[in-house]
Amino acid sequence: MKAKPFITTDNIFADLGLKNAEELKTRSDLMSEVVRIIRNSELTQKEIAKILGISAPKVSALMTGKINDFSNDTLVQYLSLLGCNIEIRVTSVQCVSRKMKRGKIRVKKPSRLRISRQRKAKIRTRL
Repeated sequence: MKAKPFITTDNIFADLGLKNAEELKTRSDLMSEVVRIIRNSELTQKEIAKILGISAPKVSALMTGKINDFSNDTLVQYLSLLGCNIEIRVTSVQCVSRKMKRGKIRVKKPSRLRISRQRKAKIRTRL
């Protein structure tokens, strides 16, 4: 017996029918960006913990994707501490009504983000 094809959206959390799917997708995107930056930095978890002001086990939870351990606000703060510029843009609607659909939340990732050797050295000297 063949399984019926299932058309998905770009949000796995919505596909699973979770209530707060938009928030979870945003948190997932923020977390993946933090993890990518940390991996590219070639710093140890101990060094990252010092930069972020958290414990090494908390860095481990971050690196293993424990999404429920971190809020969107915390992840945005980590990105800032890691040297990222964060931009939040709100676009308004033409008319507010009772029949309006909820707005979208998304994280736009940079096309390429590399940490230079000089930046890595500067981060290490701050430790």
